[in-house]
Amino acid sequence: MFADDGWAIWIDGDDRSTIYLNEWLNPEGKSWVDIGLRIYGAKSANEINIYVPFRIKESEVSDLSVELENNDILRGLFNTNGIVDAEKNEYTSELRYDGRTVSLINLSKEIMEIKQVSVGTMVTASFRKIQEYITSNEAYVIFRIPHKTLDKIFSTQIDVGDSISRLKEIISSPMLTQKYGYSIRINEARLLPPEINKIEVLHQQRIRKSLVTISISDEYELNDSNCYRIRRLEEDLYKNYAPPGYNCSDAITYQWVEERDVNMKAHYNFYFEIAHSKISQNSVALYLMIVLITAVAGCAVYDIIIYLISLFM
Repeated sequence: MFADDGWAIWIDGDDRSTIYLNEWLNPEGKSWVDIGLRIYGAKSANEINIYVPFRIKESEVSDLSVELENNDILRGLFNTNGIVDAEKNEYTSELRYDGRTVSLINLSKEIMEIKQVSVGTMVTASFRKIQEYITSNEAYVIFRIPHKTLDKIFSTQIDVGDSISRLKEIISSPMLTQKYGYSIRINEARLLPPEINKIEVLHQQRIRKSLVTISISDEYELNDSNCYRIRRLEEDLYKNYAPPGYNCSDAITYQWVEERDVNMKAHYNFYFEIAHSKISQNSVALYLMIVLITAVAGCAVYDIIIYLISLFM
C-alpha cells in the first residue's frame, strides 16, 4: 500500500519561505496534517497558495493560530516560551519569543478561498485585504486539514491472494506484517495537475527550508534514516492541541528537515516506510484447530491400535 502526495506551495511576493508539514498518522482512525508557512516578506506578500492533492471542503480547514494562546502548546511547537497578543486585531495577532516579534495570520473566511481543481483543492489566502494589520515582515500561517490520502491507504484491506497462498502464510507464521509507503513531494511538476503547473509564479518560488514531522503510535515502525530528531510526544503539551481521537500517550514523533542556501527553486522529496506487525488471529485459530484435530485423531488411532492388539491376544 502506497501514498504519493504531491503538494504545491507558493507565495506571491515572498521568495524564501519555510514550509512545515506536521503529520498526525492514525492508522486505526482518522489522520490529519497541519500545514504551516513561515513568511519572511509578509508586508509585501499578496497571497499564499497551497495545492492540496485531495478534495477538502472549507468546513474542514481549521485555523490553528488561535491555539497558540495556550502556553503549553506554544512551548511544544516552538520549543521556547513565548507570549501571544491575541487582541491585536481581528485578522492577526503577535507572537513574541526569543527576542523577536512575528505576526500570526488568522485564516478567516474574509481572506481564505477554497477552490476545487481537477485533482485536489486550492487553498488561497489573500494578504492584500489585511496588509495594514500585518505588523511584522515575518509571519506565520498554520492550519489543519484531514489527511484523506493516508486514511485511504490505512483503510485498505490486505490482498490475501488465492486461498492456497493465504493458507500457507497463516501456517508458516503467526505474525502478520502490514507495510506502507508514503511519499511527500513539494513543488514537483510531475505530480501536479495541468492547471497548477501552468502557474508561472509557482515555478519561481524559492523555498529555503522544508520540515516534515510525523507522529505515529509506537506500535508502528517508521524508517528513521536521515531523521533530524526522534522523541516521545509530550502528552501534557499536546493533549489540547492534537486532533480529535488522537492518542498522544503512545505516540513517537520523528522529524526531517532539509535546508538550502542555493537552488531554492528545486522541489523537495521525502519518503517514508511504515510497518506494523501483529499476531494473526487467523493463524492462532488455525493452530488451535490443528492441535485439536491432531489430539482427536491421535486418540482415535490409539483406540484402533488397542482394539487390533486385543483381537490377536
